[in-house]
Amino acid sequence: MPRRVALALGVACTGLVGASVFVQHVLGVEPCPLCIVQRFTYLILIPVFFGLALVRPMGRVQRSLLWAATLLCVVGLGVAAYQTKLQLFPPSVVESCSPSLAYMLETMGVTDVLAQLLHAGGDCADTSFKIFGLTLAQASLLIFLTFAALLGNLLWLRYRDDRSQS
Repeated sequence: MPRRVALALGVACTGLVGASVFVQHVLGVEPCPLCIVQRFTYLILIPVFFGLALVRPMGRVQRSLLWAATLLCVVGLGVAAYQTKLQLFPPSVVESCSPSLAYMLETMGVTDVLAQLLHAGGDCADTSFKIFGLTLAQASLLIFLTFAALLGNLLWLRYRDDRSQS
């Protein structure tokens, strides 16, 4: 993976996390549990991408980090797709708002919190805040899709190069 691409993706994830903090704390838009999961996914991707920029090209560590980044992007893509699906239903059809992530972590076990996150409710269906005409979940869906496609292509090229050198 070219170092510049890895650095660009790391900087992009850093910017996305910074933007999500800005939207929450400056603009006052409270994130839902699914938004928090997406934010943590971008946060975890930051050291993975910066690590990819530092490791030896074509090495085993690079391959492992590429797979880890791809898996994280696919998970983020799934969460963003699920939230987008929730947003397609009218608010009357979707369950009422779920408690905040902080409250859930204080009052429930980790497995119960994960189960609750996957069964997110009304606040995850909120479409009031948009950027470029897209909800944040839709924008995140496109970003994760772009990252996953780019990483999948890099993995394919890496596989093809490895096979041709064998």
